[in-house]
Amino acid sequence: MRYVRYVVQTFFLGSVIYLALGLGSNGFEAFCPFGGVESLYGLFKTGNFTCALAPLNLSVFLGVVGLTILTKRSFCGWVCPIGTIGEWINRLGNSIWRNRPHIPVSADRYLRHLRYLVLAVVLYYTYTIGDLIFRGYDPYYIIFSGLGHETYGWMSIAMLSVFILGSFFQPMFFCRYLCPLAAVLDPFSKIGLVQIRRNKETCVDCTLCNKVCHFGVQPMAVAKVTHRDCVNCLECVEVCPIKDCLEVKAL
Repeated sequence: MRYVRYVVQTFFLGSVIYLALGLGSNGFEAFCPFGGVESLYGLFKTGNFTCALAPLNLSVFLGVVGLTILTKRSFCGWVCPIGTIGEWINRLGNSIWRNRPHIPVSADRYLRHLRYLVLAVVLYYTYTIGDLIFRGYDPYYIIFSGLGHETYGWMSIAMLSVFILGSFFQPMFFCRYLCPLAAVLDPFSKIGLVQIRRNKETCVDCTLCNKVCHFGVQPMAVAKVTHRDCVNCLECVEVCPIKDCLEVKAL
């Protein structure tokens, strides 16, 4: 299943690169779901989309919300190119420096709330100024625009460096701590109709599922994984040595 997910990730990453090279009928920004969130205030207040946003941004966002209600934050683990790049950087880190330091669990628990602060700040300034102020700090825009129009020079380079270095040391660094879209999707992910279930009767407490989880969700500790950060990557299901101990089931 891991390699199926790699193929899906590669397809969507390749599609965004294709658009970023100007080969599609729409630019890569048109498919950014967070753009749909940024557009909401302008639509309600004036009936117009903010700056370069368009109806496709809103459509993609609503589609991602629907997907999240069905399959938790699978968008982050299967589709999002920034999630893909961050995961691949972390896997590179595993191969180069397996025992490198990580953020302590106690600090990680609190740092995950940073994304809500990022969301609040981004939406406040976007809605009051009427401009896409997050562009210059968004790894998605920085990378695929090639530090293009409306990036902030050294500040954007610094943000990109934080993304790369953070991803090297901590799995899904940007998604865990800084992604405003993750903050928006969290309540919908809690609904997540398709969840991973654990059979307590057959579980042998081997902890393998906990070790492979990119977000430290710890599937072994619960009967069903309702954690907002679960992206249904299914690596815990794949690594489990007991047949049908961990299963994907719909409510």
